[in-house]
Amino acid sequence: MQKKKNHHNFLEKIEKFNSNICFIDENEKKTLYKDIIGKSEILTKRLKPRALIFVLISNHVESLTGYIGFLRKGLVQMLLNPKIDINLLQELIQSYSPDYLFLPVSRRENFKQYCLIRKLNDYKILKSNKANHYTINNDLALLLTTSGSTGSKKFVRISYRNIHENTKSIIKYLNIDQSHRTITTMPSFYTYGLSIINTHLFSGASIVTTNMSIVEKSFWKLMKNQKVTSFGGVPYFYEILKKINFHKIFLTDLKYFTQAGGALNKDLTKYFLDYAEKNKLKFFIMYGQTEATSRMTYLPHKSVKKKIGSIGIPISGGKIILRNNNKQNNKSGEIIYSGKNVSMGYAKNCEDLIRADENKGILATGDLATKDNDGYLYITGRKSREVKLYGHRVNLDELENILMNKGYKCICHGFDDQVVIFHTNKNYKKKVLKILSYITKLNIDCFKLKLLKKFPLNESGKVLYRSLEKFI
Repeated sequence: MQKKKNHHNFLEKIEKFNSNICFIDENEKKTLYKDIIGKSEILTKRLKPRALIFVLISNHVESLTGYIGFLRKGLVQMLLNPKIDINLLQELIQSYSPDYLFLPVSRRENFKQYCLIRKLNDYKILKSNKANHYTINNDLALLLTTSGSTGSKKFVRISYRNIHENTKSIIKYLNIDQSHRTITTMPSFYTYGLSIINTHLFSGASIVTTNMSIVEKSFWKLMKNQKVTSFGGVPYFYEILKKINFHKIFLTDLKYFTQAGGALNKDLTKYFLDYAEKNKLKFFIMYGQTEATSRMTYLPHKSVKKKIGSIGIPISGGKIILRNNNKQNNKSGEIIYSGKNVSMGYAKNCEDLIRADENKGILATGDLATKDNDGYLYITGRKSREVKLYGHRVNLDELENILMNKGYKCICHGFDDQVVIFHTNKNYKKKVLKILSYITKLNIDCFKLKLLKKFPLNESGKVLYRSLEKFI
C-alpha cells in the first residue's frame, strides 16, 4: 500500500474542475479543464508509466497539456529549455537515455534512435528504439535543472510529495482559488515559472499562456482583455516594468503580484510597493531554490513596507536555522532550510534515478543571511561561485568550462546580473560574449569582457578570485 501512497500525484483530482477554463492562448482561445485532460490522455495513451521523458517545455497550450498528461500518467519528466543547444541536448540524451522525447516540430533535428509515435498540433512524441535497463525511484516526478543555461548534467530530483507540499503552502499564503487567473511571464522549465503553473492548476484557476514580452503592447492588451488577477517575475522583469512606466498602467482586475529569483533592490521594491498601495494590491516578495521545489520564504504583504530588503519568513511547514561554522546561530550564517518540499537530491545520469531521498528534508542553501529581532531574514551573500543572471542561476565555473571547450582561456567572476569575463589575449573580442550568450541563451548584456596583463594565481596555481573584484 505504501508504494501507491508515495505516488501521490497533485494533479490526479483536477477532474473536479472539468467545466472551469484551464488555458487561454495568445489568440484568446479558451480551453476547459475537461478538454485538456481529454487531450492529455489521448497523448499519453501508448506511453509506459515510470519511464523518463525529456520535455522541451514552453508556454504553449500543447506543451503544458503534455506536462499535465505525463504527470498524471506517472512518467518522470526532465523539463528543458525548448531552445537548448542541440549538442547539449545530445549529451543529455547520452547521459540519461530517455525513453521518450516531447518537442516542438520545429526541432526536427536528427534523433536517429527515436521514432515518431504521437503528435499534438506543433508538438510530437518520439520513442527510443533501444530498451533501457535502469530503474526509476517510485517517488520521483520531475528533474529540473539548477543552472538552466550552461548545459550542466546535474538535475534536481523532485518527488510527487515535494510538488504537492510546496504547491499547497504557496496556495495558502497567496490565497489562490478557482476564480484566479494568471499569465505566463517566465519559462516553465524554470522552477518559479513552473510553480505558478502548478499552483493555478491545483486550484482549478486559469492560466493565460503566452511567450510575448512585457515590452509588447499586445501583452498588456491580452492581460486586460482576459482580466488577469496576478503575475510574477524575477528582478530583471521588474526593472523592465519600471522602464516602461508601469505606474501609468492601470489593471482593474489585478489582485496581487509576486517577486522571487534574486534580491530586488530597495528603490525598485519601494516603486512597486507604492504602485501596490495606490491601486490597493498586494505585493509579495519571496525566496526559493529549485532544490526546495521552488519557495522557502515569503515576505507577508503587511510587512513589506517596514521590512524592505527582507526575504521574509518561512512558508507554512518550513523551518529555517542559520548556521555559522557548523554552529547553530540565531542571528547570522548560512540558511539551512527544512521542510517536506526539500528535493530528494541530484542526478547526473540515468543510474542516479533510482536513488532514494538523500536530503531527508534538510537543505543547506549556500546563501548567507542575517535575522532581525522579529525573525525576518535578509540575504547577505552566497557561499559559492554561483550568481543569478536575470533570475537564472549560473555557475561561474561552468561558464569557464564552456569557453575552455571553445578554445578560450578565460576567468569568470561577478555578482548577480553582471559577470566579467577576464582574459589575457588581446585577440579576444566580442565573439567570446556572443558564444556565451548563444550557448546559455542569456542576454549578452549579462557579460562584460576585461583584458588583464596576467591572471592572479596563488602558489598552487589556483585563481585568486577575490583580487579580481576591484575590476567588476
